[in-house]
Amino acid sequence: MANKSTCDSGYRAPEYLIKGVLSTKADVYSVGVLILEAVTAKRTPDCMFPFRNVERNWLEGTVSNIIDPRIDVDSSTMTRFIEIGLLCVQENAADRPTMEEVVGMLLGSSSLTLLVSKLRTT
Repeated sequence: MANKSTCDSGYRAPEYLIKGVLSTKADVYSVGVLILEAVTAKRTPDCMFPFRNVERNWLEGTVSNIIDPRIDVDSSTMTRFIEIGLLCVQENAADRPTMEEVVGMLLGSSSLTLLVSKLRTT
């Protein structure tokens, strides 16, 4: 079992944890973790694969299993937040959106369509 200092690393991008390399999209990863924690009302459960259950539920179409039931917002808005969060926490930094794209998606001025297709399906 990981100690507390290791679990706190759930906000750090995988490329930094594994190789010690800080990419230009490490901040995007951290934002994705925060978005998903807000939607699920849970801390990152696994430091190396922080939202595997969220990704699985999203791919299976069971979004209701992801969202904290205390959140009273329409499901399309919550689905958009989940998609943005999942795009941000992809293991490969090159697959993550830029911070500019994330802000655009959060403000609704940028489309998710092309980026969501990049999510891994395995």
